[in-house]
Amino acid sequence: MNELKWFVWLFPLLFIVHDMEEIIMAKHWCKKNLKQYVRLPITPFGGTKSTAGCAIGVYEELILWIIATMIGNVSGFYGLWYGLLVANIVHLILFHIILLRLSYRHYVPGEITAWLTVIPCCYILKLAQNILGYSAIEIFIWVIIGIVFVFANVKILHKNINKLSELVG
Repeated sequence: MNELKWFVWLFPLLFIVHDMEEIIMAKHWCKKNLKQYVRLPITPFGGTKSTAGCAIGVYEELILWIIATMIGNVSGFYGLWYGLLVANIVHLILFHIILLRLSYRHYVPGEITAWLTVIPCCYILKLAQNILGYSAIEIFIWVIIGIVFVFANVKILHKNINKLSELVG
């Protein structure tokens, strides 16, 4: 279990590498491309054209990932961390690698680092599973919890992103 304590931190680090690409490129990209997409259930960046709005959303998510990682390291209970990692992998593959690419048919911020981080995230998941030895039912439960949690969180962030960006100017 001690091996797990250090490499679980790779998840928040890989998350921030991916999301920094989105933060840096979002404002410029949204001005040019946001209107030319096939309607998806979740629009990129919640429809905001504000770098601050994107950064606030990323910061909030990063804090949640860090809390889940700390809970795992302090208590030895990694279920929530596991579910959030799977949700992140699903997000990278489903949205950045498949849906957004098919919708826009050209570069979307986060696409490059989605490709670069999905493989290490899958490797971290495999290492964690080897150490934790979760049963199929435990995996199913934590994956459902992680995906529902992340989807609900992103929905709330996207709904309020323009209000949040106004707070910081």
